[in-house]
Formats: sequence, C-alpha cells, structure tokens
Amino acid sequence: MAKTLVEMAAEIVGAQATHGKMNPQEVSEAISTVFKALKRARADEEGITGFEERGEEREEEKEGRERREMTPKGSIQKNRITCLECGQAFKQLSRRHLEGHGLTPKEYKKKYGFSMRQALAAKAISEQRRKVATEKGLGKKLVEARRRKAAEKIAAQTEAGA
Repeated sequence: MAKTLVEMAAEIVGAQATHGKMNPQEVSEAISTVFKALKRARADEEGITGFEERGEEREEEKEGRERREMTPKGSIQKNRITCLECGQAFKQLSRRHLEGHGLTPKEYKKKYGFSMRQALAAKAISEQRRKVATEKGLGKKLVEARRRKAAEKIAAQTEAGA
C-alpha cells in the first residue's frame, strides 16, 4: 500500500530529527514545509500546475506583511517574544535560534533598535527573574562587590606608588 504524503513527510522529518536537536515547534514547521514540497512534487508529476503554488505565495505574502507590521517594541509581550526575522513566538529568543538567522543577540538588538540591556525574553520571564534577584539581594551584593573591587584597586595603586 502506498504511503500518504503526510506519512512520507513525517518519515523525512523523523530522519532529520535523529541527526540534530529539534523542538516540537521546529518539527511541526518542518513537517509542514516537507508536506508542501511533496505536494508540489506530486502536482508536477501529475501535470497540475499553478493552483496550489499561487495559494502558497499568497500565504507567504500574508506572513511577510504580518512580520513587517510587527514592531520591535510590540514583539515583546507578556508571555511570548516574537522573532522579527521569522515570526516564530518563543518564551525567550535563544542564541541558537538567532544563529539560525546568522545573527548574534547583539546584532539582532542592533538591527531592530533594541537597547543592549533589553532581555530577549517574554515580560513574564523578565519579571520572574527580577523578583528572584531582588529576593536573593543580588543588587546589593553587586554594589558591595564593586565597592570592594574599587577599594582593592586604590590600595594596589597606593602601594605601587609608595
């Protein structure tokens, strides 16, 4: 019995997933992309041209338009951050994801006008981290460590000068 396009797409993506790490969202997108490619290949074999391709182009144009309408400020929301390169939503934009676009977090921030101090994470995650840091007194510890380091530097300079 012949396999369906969905089964073939699942097998292809399954083979890809065994050779590299893929999160569930990446697997889902890969299956969709492979399915569309197989569907186009089948249509070409059967001599059907144009119909599905035009529909896919309209969908891609729509996604591109939505991506262009997304502002950097609007991309960071309460429970997600949207990658301005591909339009995917995450809780946090990882270095690994940005490397897939050929960018470092610093380059991404510069490209889209984010402050270098801006976390590439959902507001809820940033707020949670801020709360934990406050509870642990990390701000006070940082100030104290800076004071100690400055005092040691001054002491070392006076000893070298004496």
